[in-house]
This record gives sequence, C-alpha cells and structure tokens, in this order.
Amino acid sequence: MLKNSNKKRSFYSQEWLSPLCIFVVAVCVFAVHQYQMSATPSSSSLNEIGESCTFVNEHCEFLIHGRHAYAEFSQKVEPETSITLVLDLPVGTKIESAWIEGVNMYMGKVPVLLENKNNGEWSGWFMLGSCNESTMRWQLRLNIEGQAAPSYLNFETRM
Repeated sequence: MLKNSNKKRSFYSQEWLSPLCIFVVAVCVFAVHQYQMSATPSSSSLNEIGESCTFVNEHCEFLIHGRHAYAEFSQKVEPETSITLVLDLPVGTKIESAWIEGVNMYMGKVPVLLENKNNGEWSGWFMLGSCNESTMRWQLRLNIEGQAAPSYLNFETRM
C-alpha cells in the first residue's frame, strides 16, 4: 500500500512540475526583458539634444545651461592638418578652457586655441597628431564658466 501511495504522489508532482517550470522560466524571461528595456534608452531619448554631442558632417548641436549651442569644423578633420573650429554659444557664455583627447588611444591633450569673436561666437584652431589606429575617436572637452560639468563633443578620424 505504501508503494502505491508513493506512485500517486510521484505522478501528481510530475504532473505539476512541468507547468510550474514553464511558468518560472516565462516569469524570468519577462523580468529580464523588462530590465533590459528600462536600461536601454529609447530611440526618442537618443534624438534629444544633451550637453554632449557627436559631430555629423562636421556639425554638432548641444545644450549649454539649457540653451542651444552649435559647433562646426571648417573641413573634415584629418591628422596633421590645421582645423578651424567655430562655436556659436548662447550670448554671455564664456569658455574657460578647451582641449582634445584621444578616446581609444592616449594622445595627450591637444589645446584648442579659442577666442571670443562677438556675442557668443568663438573661433579657434587645433591640429591633431597622427597615430597607427585606422579609426581614432576623439573628444573635445569644453569647460564652460558656471557649468559644473564640461561639455564633450565627440568625433572620429580615419586613416
């Protein structure tokens, strides 16, 4: 009689075990999916303007103190070529310092020599050294007076 009772318990536990496992796996997959969706920015937030930007066709748009600012290179950035940078910033914005650093390879700090032309328009130049990377990622750091964090303008050069 004891053996018959164990068989029934075993049969009922196996009968419930499969649906329970499927339910637990489904809950885990749902939880992981929800976590990944919350950790990944939505496409609409990727298109929003922030305090940093990436140059596209030698143009870049970003925010300083919640107001629009623009940056533009005079030409495609290439190593060992003098490049002019023009910044159109909100009136009254003062740049404390600016330099360029390599992102995927240390290349030191390349100074960007800027001067204030008139009401928010800044102009300057820089020259990047060459390196052996086929694609070099760079970061232009703008330290703005009264802004706690710098603005980062990103761009690439290709050999």
